[in-house]
Amino acid sequence: MKVFISSVTYLLKEERAALPPFLRLFDYDPLRFEDFEAQDRSSREACLAGVEAADVYLLLLGPRYGTPFQDTGLSPTAEEFRRARQRGIPILVFNKIVDEDDEPAQADFKNEVGHYVNGRLWRSFTDAASCNQAVGEALKALSAERGPVPRSALPEPVIVPWLSEIQLSRAAVPVSGFVGHRNTFVPPSVSAPVLEFHAVGIGVSSAPSLREVEKRARQLARDMRNLGWVAEGDQLVIDAADGFGWAIRPPATSSSGSFPERKTVEQFRGALVHSTGVCAFQSLDTDMIGALVDQQGLQTDLASLLAAVSAHLPETESVTVATGLSRADRVSEGNPGLIGTRNSGRVAMSGPAELRAGGDFVVPTHRLTSSFGDLGADLAHAIIAQLRERL
Repeated sequence: MKVFISSVTYLLKEERAALPPFLRLFDYDPLRFEDFEAQDRSSREACLAGVEAADVYLLLLGPRYGTPFQDTGLSPTAEEFRRARQRGIPILVFNKIVDEDDEPAQADFKNEVGHYVNGRLWRSFTDAASCNQAVGEALKALSAERGPVPRSALPEPVIVPWLSEIQLSRAAVPVSGFVGHRNTFVPPSVSAPVLEFHAVGIGVSSAPSLREVEKRARQLARDMRNLGWVAEGDQLVIDAADGFGWAIRPPATSSSGSFPERKTVEQFRGALVHSTGVCAFQSLDTDMIGALVDQQGLQTDLASLLAAVSAHLPETESVTVATGLSRADRVSEGNPGLIGTRNSGRVAMSGPAELRAGGDFVVPTHRLTSSFGDLGADLAHAIIAQLRERL
C-alpha cells in the first residue's frame, strides 16, 4: 500500500524523517516530497503525481500553512489535500500539539480539513514517536476496513430522489432555463447526458429545518470550490426549497474543434442535500454522436461525485447508494478520451432513456468513503451492462 506523506517541514522535519522507515517495517510504501526532488519535473508536479499514485493520503498538520502558489493561492499541502479529496482515497489527518498559535491561513485550512473528515480520522501527537504510534494505529484500523464492504438487504423500500423525478414548486427555480412547470434540477438547455450519484440514509427519523438545509447548501458550495470541483470564479446557484438544498453550477456550453469532430462541454454540475441523503451530478462531454463511457471512467467519475458530498453523508449507521445516467440514447461504450476526435460511431436507439443502478442494498456509512472502490466498480459495471443490452 502506497502512503503519501503531506506536510510542511516547519516543526515536522523529525516526523517526516521517522515515518518512512517505520512504515516500511509494516510493508507500506511511503511517498514524500524528499523522494521526488531528483525527478525531471517540478516538485509540484511530482508531488501531485505522488498523490495520484497513492492508496492513502497522510496529512501532518502544524501551525504553519506554507508558501502559497501564485496561480492558485494554495500551499503545496493544501493542493495535495484537495487532489486526494478529488481522488476519493482514504485521508488520515494528524495534528501536532505545539505551544504556538496557528497562522490565520493554517487555521482556515484546519477548519476545512476538520469539516471534511468530521473528526473521525483526526489524531494528535507531540513528537516523532507519538506520531509513528498514531499513524500505525490509524493504518491498522484502515486496513481492517479496506476489505469487501458488508452488504445487506434493504429493511424497507427506499425512495431515491432521481433528478428527473423531483418536481419543485413553481416558485423554486434551481437554474435558469426552465420552461413552464418543469422545475426539475436538470434544465432543458442541458442536452448532454448527466451522471448522478446518490447516498440515501436508512432509518432517518427526522427532517432538518429549512434553515438547516440552507446552511448545508452553502457549505456544499464551499466544499465544491475547496475541492476544485468548480472554479473559484464560476457562478453557483445556492438555494433551498421543498426540502432540498442545492449548489449548482449552471450550464455554460463551450466547444472546441471543427465539425464533425467538435467537442462540446456543458460544465453543468452540482450537489443536493435533502432530509434523507445527498446527491452529486455532472454532465458528460459530447461530440456530434454523443458521449462515451467505459468502466474505469465511470468509476473515476463516481468517486469524484462521492468526494464532492462525502462531508454531508447522512448521519445514519447505514446507507444505500445508487447511480443514474440520463440521455442514454446519446451514450455508447468507449474511451471518453476519444470525444472530439471521431467522425463516426453509433448509439443505441431503443431502450430506456435513463439507466439506473444500485439502491437495492445497504452498506455501513462509515465504510463508504474508504471502501468505495468495489462499490463504484459494481455501479459502473451495472451501467455498462445496461448500455450493452441496448445494442
